[in-house]
Amino acid sequence: MKKITRLFLLIAAIVASGNVINAASLADPTTAAPIPPARTAAKVISFFSDAYTNVTGINFNPNWGQSTVVSTIQVAGNNTLKYATLNYQGTEFPSVNALTMNKLHVDVWTADGTTLQITPISTGPKEKLITLTPLTKNAWNSYDLDLTQFTGVVTSDIFQFKIVGDGTIYIDNLYLYDNTASVDTEAPTALTATKGAVTSDAVELLLNATDNSGAVNFEITYGTTKLIVGGVSGVQKSYTVTGLLGGTDYSFSIVAKDVTGNTSVNTVVVTAKTAASITAAPTPTRPAANVISIFSDAYTNVANTNYFPGWGQSTVATQVQLATGNSALKYANLNYQGMELGSHVNAGTMIKIHLDVYTENETMLQITPISPAKEFLVTLSPLVLNTWNSYDILLSSFTGVVMSDVFQFKLVGSGGKTVYIDNLYFHDGTTALWGVSADKSIKIYPTMVSNEINIKSEKEMSQVQVRNLLGQTLKTMSATGRDASIDLSTLSAGNYFVTVKLTTGLVSTYKIVKL
Repeated sequence: MKKITRLFLLIAAIVASGNVINAASLADPTTAAPIPPARTAAKVISFFSDAYTNVTGINFNPNWGQSTVVSTIQVAGNNTLKYATLNYQGTEFPSVNALTMNKLHVDVWTADGTTLQITPISTGPKEKLITLTPLTKNAWNSYDLDLTQFTGVVTSDIFQFKIVGDGTIYIDNLYLYDNTASVDTEAPTALTATKGAVTSDAVELLLNATDNSGAVNFEITYGTTKLIVGGVSGVQKSYTVTGLLGGTDYSFSIVAKDVTGNTSVNTVVVTAKTAASITAAPTPTRPAANVISIFSDAYTNVANTNYFPGWGQSTVATQVQLATGNSALKYANLNYQGMELGSHVNAGTMIKIHLDVYTENETMLQITPISPAKEFLVTLSPLVLNTWNSYDILLSSFTGVVMSDVFQFKLVGSGGKTVYIDNLYFHDGTTALWGVSADKSIKIYPTMVSNEINIKSEKEMSQVQVRNLLGQTLKTMSATGRDASIDLSTLSAGNYFVTVKLTTGLVSTYKIVKL
């Protein structure tokens, strides 16, 4: 009874304060958005409207970490986007060339929203939020914004929209348009196309043409595939065709078109052969019991890890097969890329992080594990092109990161390059063949060396290896008999590991200091 009494008192207090929620005002709109005027295809680029043909390949609900709940509903027989509990919402689509457009139109309805902003986004990303005002409740609001208001946004390369606000918002008729009456009859001229950088799965095309409209689209055809690439009149456009096969001849046929559809007189054909396919990364040999694996076919990885979280990066991340039964992570157009582990990992008993990296064009790559609010990027060096680089990084290198509570990883590149990642795991230094113990039957002297170290063994040796503290191999030499010497004069001062392998298969590792 006391609970019922309290409920009545609460309702009475709300009524007395005038804060009564009108259920009808929070219902979906009952009338559709205004019908846009008829426009020719050359005068409009539509993203969401029943009145026009919309851009293909649109994702109206990419994962940007938003709280917004997105759905498409019918309002008086008209498709309408509904954004419930809006904080922000993105829309993604293949890049469009809107250089000939001068207006952005959108229709908005809300019963409880108090503020709303919108921006197109170009590669970079470049964006400029504009507030939509006035925002009248329980009625359709129609906005026509000059594209010049979106300072910094490159209209020849728009690939996303973002809306920021509150409450529940209904969106319709989102499109760009040209409100001038002119009709363009001039075709693009001076078309040129040449081959740029070539990798195992991609070919860069350098494109140029001029057009009186200020904008030009390049139509690239190879095999049964056709691509449309937007550009600016008289400005060279670099476009990389990806997803190609290694060691394969390709022929790209290219014409230039303007937004009206006028086509260049000439067609340019560019031929190219991709580099040989990338081989699989080295197979790890460390015992599984001594490893916490994040990504590797050789081990059981941390369950439910998200290798492709949306952190606002420009990176295109995919999982690819480099050899039968061997997967790798491919990061194309890399600026940065995250991984979100399926659970918090305790790597407190581990010593190092291992990572294999292959790249044909990247010059700088950094990595960090992340504990809550703690990260520290370490540069992977040397980064040799066209081969697998294997790194073993001491966990102590990641200053401030709490290794007993790792829940994410992040990799950062120089921007716009491609890398392949494999065998990312924590380990305690133990390997199947290369141990960390010292055999008393082997003597290495001096342990503090200026130029040369000497090795004497009671048993036959087969190999001697010198590594730095990151685990990178600096010298390897075959050893026969029971005596060996190694010249270390070219190494920088610091600490190193010397590993001696016997013909019996046993291995012993020693730490030395180079003066």
